[in-house]
Amino acid sequence: MNIKGKKATISITLPPDLVEKSRYYGLNISRVSENALKSMIARIESVNQGNGKEVDSKNKKVDWEGFEPTTSAMPRQRSYH
Repeated sequence: MNIKGKKATISITLPPDLVEKSRYYGLNISRVSENALKSMIARIESVNQGNGKEVDSKNKKVDWEGFEPTTSAMPRQRSYH
């Protein structure tokens, strides 16, 4: 979804202490999240540049330490249904 000048609205769940500290330091959670996602996407896309990590080319899922698992054991409701 790359519509010029528009952004998608999503919901994320964060620990309350993390939100409190973010507000204390005046951090914009949306901006920090956006930058972190851009950084992670760049990291994933660099996989094809020979850094030795594996990406499931069919499902575009990454499997390396420090990366969120592709599925959760707990079922959850998605906000984009």
